[in-house]
Amino acid sequence: MKDIRKVYDKVLASMKDEGNSALASIKDAGRTFHIILAILLVLMAWGLISWVRIMFIEGVGITGSSDLVPWGLYIVCFVFFVGTSAGASLMGLMIHGFGLVLHNPTSMLVYTSMTYAGFATVMLSELFFAVKITRMGGEGSYWDERMAKWLAIGALLFALMVVHAPHGALFAFLKAREMWNTPLLPAHFVTVALASGIAVMIHITITTAKITKKEIVSKETLSHMGGLLAFFLGVTLFMDFFDYLVMKYSGKPGGLEIWHFLTTDFIHFFLLNTLGMFSAMVFLLFKWGRTIIGLFIASSVTIISILAYRWDLIIVAQIPPLFPGIGEIYYTPTVPEVAVMVGVVALVTFLYLVLTRVLPMEEPFQGN
Repeated sequence: MKDIRKVYDKVLASMKDEGNSALASIKDAGRTFHIILAILLVLMAWGLISWVRIMFIEGVGITGSSDLVPWGLYIVCFVFFVGTSAGASLMGLMIHGFGLVLHNPTSMLVYTSMTYAGFATVMLSELFFAVKITRMGGEGSYWDERMAKWLAIGALLFALMVVHAPHGALFAFLKAREMWNTPLLPAHFVTVALASGIAVMIHITITTAKITKKEIVSKETLSHMGGLLAFFLGVTLFMDFFDYLVMKYSGKPGGLEIWHFLTTDFIHFFLLNTLGMFSAMVFLLFKWGRTIIGLFIASSVTIISILAYRWDLIIVAQIPPLFPGIGEIYYTPTVPEVAVMVGVVALVTFLYLVLTRVLPMEEPFQGN
């Protein structure tokens, strides 16, 4: 019992030291850091208040959604963030899974909900060992290294085969929506996820390095990631081209109606999506496009263009009426909807900024 008590006291003392160190790290971060955190807290409060209004006080009537367009801004952002996080995770998991160093039930809705919970469990388990190894100077025990590797491989396969491709199939199974009912959609979801995930990784890496004044990864690594981003953008555009070609010339009323909306009322989103991805891909094909500034611009354009694609995929697909005589259908997001999404983004940004101070995962690049 005395030995157990000593171990218990030692663990408590270690936790206390870690907590004091974490608080000191945040306290010493500087005035600018604290101002940013304060702004994020205000945005989070705005989002929380709006969410409470929608869920418990005034109801979904204060949003732009309706019985004709039930999926609005929430689903647009949901699909974007799920895809982006899955794509970024796939790239990160390759490091532990394969030692890759780049130059250094019956309802699909129930099924997808279960897969998210399963993926989160696997990812949190892999994250535990990844953090443990990193805090030990990058060299963990044999058991830690093996667990990180196999959990990463498992999460990689899980994300590809169980989460994201079936996520696209969830839409593709809906025969009533011409824009969704295509066998290319599951594969398209995977390639778009990889493109947006890589773009966000590049963007965050460059921004974090700029703020912390540390070289997180080598320029060669970022350049290689830019090449991968160009590749996945090219594959996505290839599938988009034939999707739109079939939609335009198949002669199906639903496809022609979708094409009409894409090239008239929603032409700005359509051009932002297609021309944005194409320009980012071409930009990255040149050496000067894979410099730090070039990569920052290309990744920013990619993120915006894929957001536009998600808008087209979710919103435009619901605009054509399912039954004759319904009349004109439209959707415009309201301020409470936007506030909730801003609050979610602020929350994630807040956690990222705090955790990178308390539990830094980035190791400054040294040497080759």
